[in-house]
Amino acid sequence: MHNDLELAPVRDAAVRRARRPLVAGVGVPALLLALLLSVPLLNARLELLTFHMLLVLAAAAFTAAVTVWMGLVGLRQRNAEVILLSLAFGSLGLVYGVHGLGTPEVGVLGHAGHAGMAGMTDMAAGDSTQEAYRFIALPAAAQLGALITAAWLLLSSFPATNTVVRGVLALRGWLPAVWLLVLFGLGALVFNPEVAEVLAPTAWSGRVVILAATVGLSVWASARYWASWRYARFPLQLAVVYAGGWLALAQVVIVLNLAWTLSWWVYHVLLVGVSGALLTGLIAQYRDRSVPLGTALRGLWNNDPDALLAAGISAPVRALIAEVEAHDPYTAGHAHRVTLYALELARALGCAPEALRVVTQGGILHDLGKLDVPVDILNHPGRLTGADWTLVRQHPSTGYERAQRLGLLPEELGVVRWHHERWDGAGYPDGLAGEQIPLLARILAVADVYDALTSERAYRQPWTPSRANAYLAEEAGKAFDPRVVAAWVALHEPQENQTAAPWLTLPGALPTPAGAFGR
Repeated sequence: MHNDLELAPVRDAAVRRARRPLVAGVGVPALLLALLLSVPLLNARLELLTFHMLLVLAAAAFTAAVTVWMGLVGLRQRNAEVILLSLAFGSLGLVYGVHGLGTPEVGVLGHAGHAGMAGMTDMAAGDSTQEAYRFIALPAAAQLGALITAAWLLLSSFPATNTVVRGVLALRGWLPAVWLLVLFGLGALVFNPEVAEVLAPTAWSGRVVILAATVGLSVWASARYWASWRYARFPLQLAVVYAGGWLALAQVVIVLNLAWTLSWWVYHVLLVGVSGALLTGLIAQYRDRSVPLGTALRGLWNNDPDALLAAGISAPVRALIAEVEAHDPYTAGHAHRVTLYALELARALGCAPEALRVVTQGGILHDLGKLDVPVDILNHPGRLTGADWTLVRQHPSTGYERAQRLGLLPEELGVVRWHHERWDGAGYPDGLAGEQIPLLARILAVADVYDALTSERAYRQPWTPSRANAYLAEEAGKAFDPRVVAAWVALHEPQENQTAAPWLTLPGALPTPAGAFGR
């Protein structure tokens, strides 16, 4: 048994271990760029025209494909963070695509390539439309793509309950495909030479503003993800920290626009690094190392709630559940059993497949807030009163706050927050009543109480299924939704004389019964 104080040294050590490679991963490229830019002799030119065009166009095509793939994975896994990060990933395609098509001598734009700061001076003196396009439009497109990427990275760091995030996610079924079309439209706009003439009068000042905005958004996103990673240890969160730092460095080189120099090539490496970090983080987050990578990737597409519960919960989420159970050994297996009960009940009530996935994701994390309740209070042998009971009643709201850092969608967050609300309005934390409580939270409430009553407690012995069902029936219309209780009793009344729950099969579950009723 251990509590958060005992876990603190372990967490601090993990932070120290992650901080060193992070500082090196962002600091070394920054020092390299500073050296190259400050010593012109080292910043040699390396013109690989065809290679550049092919490399960047391949990166653009790959980015578009991965954008759709990540977006669909986010939708299947019901993870707002992954959905929004897929849009950040896709936004890099604007940079890649325009760079590839605008490669000097070999690109489809002919000689419309990159140039140095001298070209900016020529523009002010009245260069041609072609030159305006050459010196203004292409760099502006690269900056625009980086800025949009940084904006998506930052937006993805906010919980799904954020007003802006909620508005974006309202269109989530179409979002990846629609956003790619928007990016293609922006790319086509950049290919119009007239755009350069419009941009020319404020070219340099505008680029400085975009630079400041991109760096600010990237650093802000990295800071928010670092704070989330220190709590949850999700690989994707740490990957975004790296990506934000590299994107900020890349934007600096974009503004300087020193085409074909070594620093310019470093900028391309940094952009590839941003894409690689996001993709690697996603795979690492969801991969089960006990199965082949191909099997794990196919599993991300599984839409079956039972399969999701059995093998599709990501390793970091399983680690969080294990931490809750280690914090309070009486909860061993509770989250899985409650989720299975709730899935069975939701099916009986005719819930749609998407709702079953909400039950799975929200149910497995419904007691996350108990990490904030001291063990001696959770396992107090007598009745809780006063400050101790007040602290226990806060666990749905603290669990909700913790779960917001994990990318859960609003429906799952509602299950976590409201599974202790009562039909008569006397529950907690918000005192919701009747149908103000989401149906899935009402379902989980019945499943949660049943498992708690039929499980061993520090303060009492487990009840028989018959006694637990009788209690649920007695509290229908008071603590519980009568319709949900009726469905539960219809499912399980035939087993009322059993001393255990024979309809529950949980391979690999710990034998110690668990759960908490009223706590």
